[in-house]
Parts: sequence; C-alpha cells; structure tokens
Amino acid sequence: MPIALLLVLLLLGAAAGFAAGRSAGPGGPDLTASLRRRDAFIEHLREVAWRDRDIAPELSTVLLDDIRVFTADPDGWERRTLG
Repeated sequence: MPIALLLVLLLLGAAAGFAAGRSAGPGGPDLTASLRRRDAFIEHLREVAWRDRDIAPELSTVLLDDIRVFTADPDGWERRTLG
C-alpha cells in the first residue's frame, strides 16, 4: 500500500510539473517577458515615427512600413539595406 501511495504522489507531481512547464510556454517566463519588452519597444517606435512624421516624412514612412511588415509576419521579415 505505501508503494502505491508513493507512486500516485510521484505521478501527480510529474503531472503538475508537466502542466506548469506547458503553461509557461516553450521558453519559460524569461522568454515571455522578453517578448513583451520587444513588443512594447516596437509599439514605442511606431508611436514616435507617427508623432514625428513631419520632421522626416520619408524615414517615418519606411519605419512604419517595416514595423507593419514585421508585426504581420516576424518570421518572414527581411531586413532592408541601404544601397
């Protein structure tokens, strides 16, 4: 009987650990926080480009367009080069 109880507790602990790992995502909480910071920074760039578009309209257009393309498909985004 004690072996069965130990086995049940072990299985419950493994299931709880598995569930906690799955809910945190593949990269865990550090990756989630990093993604939130990245998204906040991208949103800040978008706001600055829109707010100051009268200072450098061409640059603001390029920046806003790149942000739009990146946020639509981050894996398919290709960096622009000068020249």
